[in-house]
Amino acid sequence: MRTHAAIDELSKTYDAATVEPRRYRQWIEAGVFHEEPDPARPPFVISMPPPNITGRAHLGHGSTYTSMDVLTRYHRMLGENAVWIPGQDHAAIATESVVVRALAKEGQSRESLGREKYLERVWAWREQYGGEINDAFRRLGFGPDWKRERFTMDPALSAAVVKVFVALFREGLIYRGTRLINWDIKSQSTLSDAEIEDEERDGFLWHIRYPGEDGSFDVHVATTRPETMLGDTAVAVHPDDDRYRALVGKHVRLPLTDRTIPIVADDSVERDFGTGAVKVTPAHDALDNAIGERHGLPMPSVIGLDGKMTDEVSPAYRGLDRFEARKAVVRDLEAAGMLVKTEPRRHAVPISERSGDIVEPLLSLQWFCRMAPLAAPALQAHRDGRLRFVPERFGRTYEAWLENIKDWNVSRQVWWGHQLPVWYGPNEETIVAETEAEAHEVALRDFGIAELRRDPDTLDTWFSSGLWPFSILGWPERTPELEHWYPNSVLITGREIIFLWVARMMMLGLKFVGDVPFREVFVAPLVFDDKGRKMSKSLGNAVEPLDLVDKYGADAVRLGILRQMRLESQELRFDERLCEKARDFNNKMWNALRYAVSLPEGLPRGGTLPPPSQLGLADKWILSELRATVQRVTAALDRYEFGIAADAVVEFVWYKYCDWYLEATKVPSESRAAVLSFVLNAAVRLLHPIAPFVTEEIWQALPHDGQTIVTASWPDPEEIPDDKAAAARYERLRAAVTKARDLRAELGLAPREKLTLEVPAALDGGARALLALHAHAEIVERVASNGFAGDPLEAVAVRAPRGVLAKRYRKDAERLDDEVGRLEKKLSNEQFTSKASPDVVAKEREKLSSYRSERERVRELLRGLEATGEGA
Repeated sequence: MRTHAAIDELSKTYDAATVEPRRYRQWIEAGVFHEEPDPARPPFVISMPPPNITGRAHLGHGSTYTSMDVLTRYHRMLGENAVWIPGQDHAAIATESVVVRALAKEGQSRESLGREKYLERVWAWREQYGGEINDAFRRLGFGPDWKRERFTMDPALSAAVVKVFVALFREGLIYRGTRLINWDIKSQSTLSDAEIEDEERDGFLWHIRYPGEDGSFDVHVATTRPETMLGDTAVAVHPDDDRYRALVGKHVRLPLTDRTIPIVADDSVERDFGTGAVKVTPAHDALDNAIGERHGLPMPSVIGLDGKMTDEVSPAYRGLDRFEARKAVVRDLEAAGMLVKTEPRRHAVPISERSGDIVEPLLSLQWFCRMAPLAAPALQAHRDGRLRFVPERFGRTYEAWLENIKDWNVSRQVWWGHQLPVWYGPNEETIVAETEAEAHEVALRDFGIAELRRDPDTLDTWFSSGLWPFSILGWPERTPELEHWYPNSVLITGREIIFLWVARMMMLGLKFVGDVPFREVFVAPLVFDDKGRKMSKSLGNAVEPLDLVDKYGADAVRLGILRQMRLESQELRFDERLCEKARDFNNKMWNALRYAVSLPEGLPRGGTLPPPSQLGLADKWILSELRATVQRVTAALDRYEFGIAADAVVEFVWYKYCDWYLEATKVPSESRAAVLSFVLNAAVRLLHPIAPFVTEEIWQALPHDGQTIVTASWPDPEEIPDDKAAAARYERLRAAVTKARDLRAELGLAPREKLTLEVPAALDGGARALLALHAHAEIVERVASNGFAGDPLEAVAVRAPRGVLAKRYRKDAERLDDEVGRLEKKLSNEQFTSKASPDVVAKEREKLSSYRSERERVRELLRGLEATGEGA
């Protein structure tokens, strides 16, 4: 048992800038965050969503990653085998973009370096800059098991990626084919939907006339991308649209070409949108591609991977950049009389997050994963309750995506990442193997060839991320970690990657480990500014979390953010004032500690309480409140109600322990030191998962068991006395005091002026002392009060000094005289009463009546005071 610190050992104010780095260094040196699998204890496991090695800490980490740290610390204190496994994602396209830009400044490119030298350069970049976000996480107080840190390109994880790819290929679930993909022309790679942002831009809507083949009709279509019309292979209408029903099956001439294309009926067409007829370009639009597949339409690619018009178009446009071709097509349509009109139109344009270029939907030969067979078990896992979303509504989002899932384009045209385990022979023979040696063995055995070349493409980053919950635990080996820590307990993530990551982890975990990767998914809220706007540098409203740490300390930032989280809301409108208030709260707790250790009797060594007979009324009340707070915080954390948990601790410590109980202990008692210490010790343990640094500093200064609060036990409500009758009695005392304080505020009494509390003779001395202390009042015994049958505290009456009351009543009477006189004059004015509406006049008469009644009441009170001779 550690005895408490002396008052002269404690600084006068809490200094987060000094405490936080010192305490974090001590935790790391002591290895408090490291865990080994322990079957004797229940597991609690979180796999950290791996941030990109290019990433920087942002305010979103304040809600998402702080929540993970809170839960891990909480479950460790519950005695569980709690581990939070950190790691980083190689972020293929994002990292390549950064490195390629750096090379360009040196006059180099990845091609000029060659693949081997280029990859050496990326690894060097990762070593130099990849740890920046982890440094930020340490400053925010995050405590994952750093000894278990993983990287998606670690050898063991890379081997797992290859094994999964090969297994899926051999089952026929991975294949190579030509399909529509998102193409980033600038970075020359496919993109996932997550790497695209729809950006509102000003453009035009061009209305084009497609003449009927026989000249008897025209069909008008509209497009924001007229250059793609050169690849149209149909016009589609809704089958129930009477305007076009008779035209279905006929053909129209495609302007600027010598081709005719059919009019087809398709249910996907919105007949109320535009003219109800749409051009169909299957090779350059996702919806058009689906129509093309349903109707067996040709799919000519008129825009190439280089962003230029292909040989599929006439020589007039061949080789033009796509945007130059747009201008040429519009010009020629207008000259041919086929351009009906041009309208300005603001519309969403798909932009690559990585390069900033406009994304082009293109047909391309790529590798794909067949998703329907993988999706079915993942869908069933949610329906039978093995997977639960918090809030539950996101389960419907998850199901809707899985029910409409499409095959996944898993190949990327970048060099940084997991290179496809695919080799080709001289005649495009395809060999998929786990190693090059195996590929040569298969090539010789199955094809009789020795010459192989490896596919230069790499896997989509989300492929390796999809294995994260089990690859970081040693899969495919049956390691102790995998046996004890899979499935994870909970995944905490954002709603924007439910499809891209959550669903894929679920599918691959079920497929390769045979169980869900996590039981629950907590969807953390998105962080906006206080006006509800997305934070961005362009708006000037981005907040750097480390700037907040410099200003308020990590504990205050964590507490300030968590107090703004509510389960029912997915929009956290960040208000910095709560971080400031949290800093003030930390100082409040520090002052409470300084008060406790300054008591002349000192704090007792043991963490035990005196017997109930030695506890006073205030002691019993604060202990009951502590017990209720422990129960409230525990329940809130179990439900992921982080805001409620944080509020409950703040309310207890600030507004009950500091504002009431500390005041009560200024009346000396034999129990105060023990109760002060016991309650503050429990309170900082409750707060520790949320604000780890200040709670460690306070806990170390109090009598305690153990080396660190990180491994201290969570408060047990069953060990805290709960005298409900005493607690209720103290609440009645607080009600009387509050009544006195309200009167003091109403009258504007100076601190030196005392109120009078009239109490029944039966009120005990302890309650009288507390009343006098809390209310700053004189206690007088009420005459003839012995007949009161209830708790004497219910009969406490508050009296202000008569001189003060008389002054107040005279002032009120003068004010009411003025109001009555003003309204009497107004209502005696015939111009007002004759011209104003009856309702207005009636309301003024009601006011006059009310003011007269109030004036009479005040005069009566004043006469009562003056009758005693003390109102002068």
